Amino acid sequence: MSTPVTQLQHHPRRGAQAMLLSLTCFSGNALLLKELASHRHVDPWMSMTFRAVVGLVLTIVLFAPAGTLKLRRSFQSWLLASRGVLGALGTAAYYTTIGPLGAGKATLIGNTWTIFAAIMAAFVLHERLGLVKLGGILLALSGLSLLTGLAPGTVAQFGHHEMIALTGAVLAAAVVVVIRQLTRTETSATIFSSQCIYALLLSLPLAASHFTSLNTMDVVLLLAAALCASVGQLAMTEGFRFLSVAAGGAFQMTVPVVISLSSITLFAEPFTLAQAMGGVLVLWGSYHTVVGGFSKKAAAT
Repeated sequence: MSTPVTQLQHHPRRGAQAMLLSLTCFSGNALLLKELASHRHVDPWMSMTFRAVVGLVLTIVLFAPAGTLKLRRSFQSWLLASRGVLGALGTAAYYTTIGPLGAGKATLIGNTWTIFAAIMAAFVLHERLGLVKLGGILLALSGLSLLTGLAPGTVAQFGHHEMIALTGAVLAAAVVVVIRQLTRTETSATIFSSQCIYALLLSLPLAASHFTSLNTMDVVLLLAAALCASVGQLAMTEGFRFLSVAAGGAFQMTVPVVISLSSITLFAEPFTLAQAMGGVLVLWGSYHTVVGGFSKKAAAT
């Protein structure tokens, strides 16, 4: 049974627990995707297809019996359809760049969704955008320029993979804001299933010709990555039901740290000194952006 809307903002502990589960699963998903893309040469559209199918099946099994899943609404509600389309495109951006950029760098760029979400939330949801958040945004953008090589006179170094990853971050920010609006009227299962449906519509035609090239281990790793992604997404969606965009984003700060360190250790992912400094600034700036409204939110609850 879904929690009544009037009670959504009175369970910060439940929201924190959901966010911790999501960051653990997202970290595992990213490392598995890196292994699949770089070492097993599995097409990223295949990974996305498995994610969509597993996510949809998991959602149906867990929530359909309780009556909290309304699949038809993904085509009836423009807001749900927007969540599905934006989520599918954002996922595609991440999945297609994690191989060439590396799990750490792709995730750090993608993590800038927090600053874009804070800006969008200020205009759409009227969440406060104060000096602390603005300072964090500037720090994160400065770090992004170092991380991607985008600096005055060096625009040519900003490759198309970086551009795709950054576009994915903007799309992810839009998704978070849409989810925040949807939690007032829709269940977590219905919200998540919309992404699965539209992601499957996008990826399946592109992955269809690669199914015969998969071996048993490929399938096992694809299923594991898809399960991590599905559980992580469901947990994040549930977390945002009880937390503001800013507060929920604060819990996601650990994800790029764990992924980057693990990717360096397991895959010898290279980071120059400038990129490492940029990554630190992105995290520092993103942290200040999201926690600018966290302490007041926590105090109020």
